[in-house]
Amino acid sequence: MPSVMEKSGILSRSRSKSATNGNHQNSEDDSSEEEHSHDSMIRVGADYQAVIPECKPESSSRYSNKELKGMLVWSPNHCVSDAKLDKYIAMAKEKHGYNIEQALGMLLWHKHDVEKSLADLANFTPFPDEWTVEDKVLFEQAFSFHGKSFTRIQQMLPDKLIPSLVKYYYSWKKTRSRTSVMDRQARKLLTKKEKDDSNDELEEGRQASEGEFDAMDPKKEPAYQKPPNSKPGPVKKEVQLSQYRHHPLRARRRPPKGMYLSQEDITGLSASPDMAALTLRHLDSQLVSLKRQVQSIKQINSSMKQMLEGGIDKLRPPETNTKFNSRWTTDEQLLAVQAIRKYGKDFQAIAEVISNKTVAQVKTFFVSYRRRFNLEEVLQEWEAEQEGGAPAARRGGSPPQDHKSSGPSQASSEEEDEVRGGTPPPF
Repeated sequence: MPSVMEKSGILSRSRSKSATNGNHQNSEDDSSEEEHSHDSMIRVGADYQAVIPECKPESSSRYSNKELKGMLVWSPNHCVSDAKLDKYIAMAKEKHGYNIEQALGMLLWHKHDVEKSLADLANFTPFPDEWTVEDKVLFEQAFSFHGKSFTRIQQMLPDKLIPSLVKYYYSWKKTRSRTSVMDRQARKLLTKKEKDDSNDELEEGRQASEGEFDAMDPKKEPAYQKPPNSKPGPVKKEVQLSQYRHHPLRARRRPPKGMYLSQEDITGLSASPDMAALTLRHLDSQLVSLKRQVQSIKQINSSMKQMLEGGIDKLRPPETNTKFNSRWTTDEQLLAVQAIRKYGKDFQAIAEVISNKTVAQVKTFFVSYRRRFNLEEVLQEWEAEQEGGAPAARRGGSPPQDHKSSGPSQASSEEEDEVRGGTPPPF
């Protein structure tokens, strides 16, 4: 009995709980339906209507800076025709590099006066937005150094603004994955060369295999052989089947690049058993001698480099501050005569030889002492050597001091004018 009563109590409690839960759910559903119907209803009244301001007529206060807080760039005007406006924009573009917005802004600034705007265009030339080849190369270098730090990139391209750099970056970024025409052509030639090399290897391998089969077949006619005097050369390239595709090492039967097999050499080596050893020994001796030459040349080059490390200051003559002197000593006179014998009328070279006389002083010496040192004969000897004739007999010893030429003077009028009116240089 007690168990039956306990069960009945539990059932009654569960029924009461379910009843309360059902009532609660019904109340929630009713409240949600009321809210939904309340949201979907039309609200009427002054509190739920928008307040429309009064219409303002056209006035200057309507376009004041306080309300718009911007700058008017362009406002059309009937006083400027479309043809005249197009002509003005084209001239601003071609001559001064303006865009349409900048050109119209200049026209509005001058109150739609085309003549004043054209005259003022040159005073406000904008920065060019064109990218030359040098600018593109500099941008790529700067991007490789600094990445997307456009402020640092602008330091290498100071004439470009940061918005222009960003704009060019995105256009340049799209073309980075593309290959140029030169790259495609180089890649094409490389693949073609590799294909030709593989075809050569396959051709030589097939010829070798065919030669083996021909030697085994006695019924087949012998192949045509080139005369022994013919020069070996590369075989004509033909497209062959890739029979050695799975065994590439078998197809590599050709010698290295620059080496060719000739029938004469093979015949000579196979004539006697000792010929191959003698030939190889001779080639080894030549190789050793060439290696010795290479080693000696390397040693000479290294010694020369060590000598050049110290510089050439030791070989330079000491620099002396030479002072020009108008007085001619006996040694300087003899040196000048010998210099005229060697250089002729090259007064610059003669002045450098004497080292303390100017070119003008050397010219004066030549005109003044022409007869005393018989300089005309010395000059004739120099001219004869220059023309390739037999040189005249050289004068031995020191030139005579009081010798006077009996022949007429061969000096030009210009040289006489240089010395005329002047005094001869003192001894």
